This record gives sequence, structure tokens and C-alpha cells, in this order.
Amino acid sequence: MATKYAIQQQGVMDGSAVPADKADGREVCGAKTSLLASKEAGVAWDSGDVVYLGKQPAGTKITDIKVNTGTSFGSATIAIGTGGDPRNGGTVTSAAALVAATTHTVVDKPTSLGPKASVADDAPSEEPVHLWATIAAANIAAATVATIEIEFSGLS
Repeated sequence: MATKYAIQQQGVMDGSAVPADKADGREVCGAKTSLLASKEAGVAWDSGDVVYLGKQPAGTKITDIKVNTGTSFGSATIAIGTGGDPRNGGTVTSAAALVAATTHTVVDKPTSLGPKASVADDAPSEEPVHLWATIAAANIAAATVATIEIEFSGLS
């Protein structure tokens, strides 16, 4: 049986670097912060709409994306991706970069949707990243209460 090391521990605890490297504090024992993006009551999110969620701070990586809603999204799908700064005319450039389009029918229970494994193993971003949701397949009703929580790990 072989001993394997997580990427974050290679060169730190495996003896491959002398002297040992220091662990990247953005990934090992990094501070957790969250961004909350809530749907405005009385405003529908229609199929084809894009919703600006907020900005991932530089030097962090996304560790969890949760959705909590008081009403099922039914057949509507939500994808979470990246794009440009809306203050400069930016919009979605990669609609499903973090979470592929998925339905959400669980009610009153925060449910993790991502991020994709291919994102979770990335190094922390060096620049801020603008985060967007894309709604498809059906509308999310105006009366629906929903919050998206995006958790980051990095240096505080």
C-alpha cells in the first residue's frame, strides 16, 4: 500500500523538498468567507435571464455553492458561471463554469450545487472573479424566495 499526498501537502509533508515548503495558507487553514445573493421578492427570474451574484475576492478559491429556497424551482434550471464586471458592460462569458445547469426542487434546506470538481482543485484566483447565474428552461416565479451562498477560502 502506497502513501499518497494531497496536492496541498506535496513538498510540505512528503519529504520531497528540503527544507520543507510552507503550505499555501489560501488553501490550508484559509479563512472562510461567504457571499450571499438573494432573489428580490416580487421579481421573477425568467428563462434566459442572467443575474449578477457578486465578486469572488482575489486570492481565494470557491469551496461551496449552496441554494436555499422556500419554493421549488420546478423545471427551471440555474447555472453558475463567470463573466465581466457589470459596471463596465460585462456580462456572462462562461455560463456554467462553476455549476452546470441544474434544477433545484429541495425546499427550506440549503443544498450544495458545486463547485465542479474541476474548479475545486484549481489554485486560488489571482484576480477578482465576477459571478453570474443563468436561468433556463422555465421561469422562477416572483413569489419565490431564494438565496445563493458562495463560500470562499483564502487569506483574511
